[in-house]
Amino acid sequence: MAQVSSQKCSLCDENNGAYYCYECQQALCTGCRSKHGKIPALRGHMVAAINTLDLSTVNKKSQCETHDKEILFYCTECSNLICSKCVTSTHKSHAIADISDVVEEEREKAKENLQQMKLKTEAISSLQEKIRREHIEKLHIESEKCIGHIESACKDLQSYIEAKGSIKKTEVEDNEKIENQNFEAFLKNTDLIHKRYVTILSELENLLLEKHDITFYSGYRSIQTDIQTLVSRPEEPPFARVPSFEDESLYREVLEHMESKMDKRKVAPEDSGDKDTLKGRMSQIKINKDMTSERNMMDFFLENEEDLEDSTPTPKGSSSAAMLQT
Repeated sequence: MAQVSSQKCSLCDENNGAYYCYECQQALCTGCRSKHGKIPALRGHMVAAINTLDLSTVNKKSQCETHDKEILFYCTECSNLICSKCVTSTHKSHAIADISDVVEEEREKAKENLQQMKLKTEAISSLQEKIRREHIEKLHIESEKCIGHIESACKDLQSYIEAKGSIKKTEVEDNEKIENQNFEAFLKNTDLIHKRYVTILSELENLLLEKHDITFYSGYRSIQTDIQTLVSRPEEPPFARVPSFEDESLYREVLEHMESKMDKRKVAPEDSGDKDTLKGRMSQIKINKDMTSERNMMDFFLENEEDLEDSTPTPKGSSSAAMLQT
């Protein structure tokens, strides 16, 4: 809390006020502060450094809004700070408690809130650091690994395969970009939540320095409302998924592309069966070649039968026909 504007000391009316008396609702300079404390009737008054107060709200917080009188009691049935007039009117017959006792209990609650806020604030900071250190790093490493796999598979292929590889890489890079945007959006959102926690945390810390019970109580009630509107601590998001890459899928696409090119050049099939395949056609060529060789050999013997008989010694009683049979 901070002072809104400087005030003159209400006793000497010369020096600027350095302190503020809640009960007197007046500013005091350093010299008059000492005199004020020596007056027996004023010794029990709550005096605080004026630079820690918001003077625009101190007077309002100490006065009953209904009767414009000093707040002196606490109604346990209505959970409200009340004045002496309230006791005999709107809060008549209600259970009344001392403000100090109630505030002491509220201070304990505020301390518990403070510890919880610290833990949640630290948890959010830890979560943000984990996202930056693990999630984004893991996403980048796996994306780079996937890209390397794609590059390895596409390394020895021609322009069509490189184009396919480029498409696959773009999918991974786009996925990484989108996931990074999601993480950045998550971090930005948690930043806002974190700042809100830090703000309320700071307000709680400053409020616990407040010695005036009524001011503390009013301030804490306001902060409690803010705490109830706080967003719960964000849960850690799952690790980003990187599109899987299977080289067989790419090879299949390449084979289909090659087959589509081959289909345009393929000669119409002559027969069914093995002739429809390259292996079948090669087998047929070999069979045809063997049959042709046998026919050529037979024709050669028949055409040169007489010459062979004259030039080749044969046993008595044998003939060229017998040789051929042999």
